Amino acid sequence: MQRSLLASVIIMSLSACGGGSGSTDSNTDTPVVVQSGNGQNTDDSGSSSSDGGQNGPDSGSSSSDGGQNGPDSGSSSSDGGQSNNDQDTTNNTGERITDAGDFASNNIGGSVIRSSSLTSVAQQNICTTASDRDDFSNTWVGDFILHNNAWRPFRVFPGYEWEQCIYTNTNGALVGWDYDWGPGRTGINGSPNPSGDFYVRSYPELIFGVKDEFRTSAPKSKTGLPVLLSEMPNISIDYAYNGPQYGESRTVDASNNPRFPNGTTISGERNVAIEAFFYEDATGQCSGDIVKRSGGSNHTYEVMVWLDAGAERLPAGPGDFVANLTIRGEDYKVYTKGSDDRYIAFVAQNPTPTGTIYWNDFVDWAKFNAHQVEQKFGARSNSVQIQDDWCMANILVGTEIFWGAGNIDFTQWTITQSQ
Repeated sequence: MQRSLLASVIIMSLSACGGGSGSTDSNTDTPVVVQSGNGQNTDDSGSSSSDGGQNGPDSGSSSSDGGQNGPDSGSSSSDGGQSNNDQDTTNNTGERITDAGDFASNNIGGSVIRSSSLTSVAQQNICTTASDRDDFSNTWVGDFILHNNAWRPFRVFPGYEWEQCIYTNTNGALVGWDYDWGPGRTGINGSPNPSGDFYVRSYPELIFGVKDEFRTSAPKSKTGLPVLLSEMPNISIDYAYNGPQYGESRTVDASNNPRFPNGTTISGERNVAIEAFFYEDATGQCSGDIVKRSGGSNHTYEVMVWLDAGAERLPAGPGDFVANLTIRGEDYKVYTKGSDDRYIAFVAQNPTPTGTIYWNDFVDWAKFNAHQVEQKFGARSNSVQIQDDWCMANILVGTEIFWGAGNIDFTQWTITQSQ
C-alpha cells in the first residue's frame, strides 16, 4: 500500500493537578467574550465513534467503545461550587456567549513517577482486508499495544476491497498505520455509497493502560492505570506524527473547518485524536477488572482531544457546539452531545504535527464545566459530572477514518506522569 515519508510531531503534555483533577488557575464560571453562532453548517457531521457506537444525523462520536446513548437532553446535574443556573448566556443582541476564556490546571511538573516511550522494535506489518479478515489484530510495542481496530468494515462501499495495516519500525516510523477505505458518499462509477461518508470505518490506535478485557498494554506498575481521579498525577504526552491522505478526490461542499472551505479538493476524511475512558469502582481500588466491553461498554465517561480534524466531520452535531476555549495559548472548540451525556470533545483549531498536551487541563475543565454547559454557555446538552471517585483506565491515540486512503506515522509518543 502506498505510504509517504513521515515528518515528526511531538506532544509533550505535563498536566498538573496536584492530588488529582484539582484546582484551576482561571475563573471558568463566567464566559468573558461575546461571539455569535458556532460556525458549523451541516446536519450530518460527526464522528460516529472510535470502535462502536450509534449513529444518526446530527450525532457524533457516540463513543469509541460501543457508546451507549443517553437522553437527548443530557444530564443537568450541578454541584462542585460551579453553579450558574441564573447566569445570562446571551449578550444584549441575543447572541449566545460562546467564549469560555483561558484555562489551565495548576502545578505543572514535579518529580517524575514513571514515563513510557515508544522505542524501536523489530519490523512488523499486520494487515486486515475485505477478503482476509483480522479486524482486531494487535501487537505489543513496549508498554503500548498497537491495535488495528477495523471495527466497522460493513460501512464501506459494497464490494470494495478495503485494506488496513498496522506496522512498526517502517520508513522511520516507530509505529503507524496505512489504509484504503474507499470512497465516501460519491461512491464508485456514479453509484452513491449507501452508507455515505458519515460513519467511522475504523480507529487504528495505540493503547496505554486497560482498553478491554483482552487488551492491557502493561502491568499497572508501569502504566499507573487505571487510576483514581482524586489521585491522578500530572500527565504529559509528547508526540510526533505525520502522514498524507491519497484517496479518491472530491470537492468539499459541507465544510466545518475553516482550513477546508467549500470548494476545496480533499482525498479523505479523518481525525487524529487522543481519548480516555472513565469507570466507576465501588471498591476504590481501580483494578483492571472494572473495564467491561463485551456486550456493551460500562464506561461512565469519555474525554476526546482532536489534535487534527478533517473538512466536514465533527465530534458531534453542529448543534452540540459548546464554546471556544483557550488552553495554554492553544484554541479549541468544545462539544458535548445530546445523544450521549457521558462524552466531551475538544477540537484543536490550529493543529500542528508536533506539540505539547497537558492532559489534566482537559479532564479538569470537563470536571468543572461539562455538567453545566447549558447554564454557562446556553449550550444544548449538559453531560454528567465527572466524579473524583471514578477511575481513568487508559490513554489512547488513534485515527477515526471516515473514508479515503492514507497513512499516519508516529516518530514520538511519550507519556510522563509526575507528582
